[in-house]
Amino acid sequence: MVKLRLIILVGLCGLIGGCSSHQAQQMGIQGSSVNSYARQMSNTQLCETYLGKRATNQTRVSLAAEWKHRKLSRAYCSKQENEWYLTKFAKWLANEKEVEPK
Repeated sequence: MVKLRLIILVGLCGLIGGCSSHQAQQMGIQGSSVNSYARQMSNTQLCETYLGKRATNQTRVSLAAEWKHRKLSRAYCSKQENEWYLTKFAKWLANEKEVEPK
């Protein structure tokens, strides 16, 4: 019984880790709203809220101002959205800095 639970837990972790933000959103795993100021959001959160894929309590104007300030683009957001969580975790472990959008 314990082995079965362990196998299921490892399988679920592998499933979640082996998908991208976009896939997680389609499965309904990442659907919560972002309730922080636009300046405090990560680039991924800002992309998702500005493009209307996640709910937020911030105004469209504040999101647009921060979007412009960080010089984000739809291409950058699409790339971030399709990056797998395992890749993000590996970059975090390697202390790799995120490439600034152009």
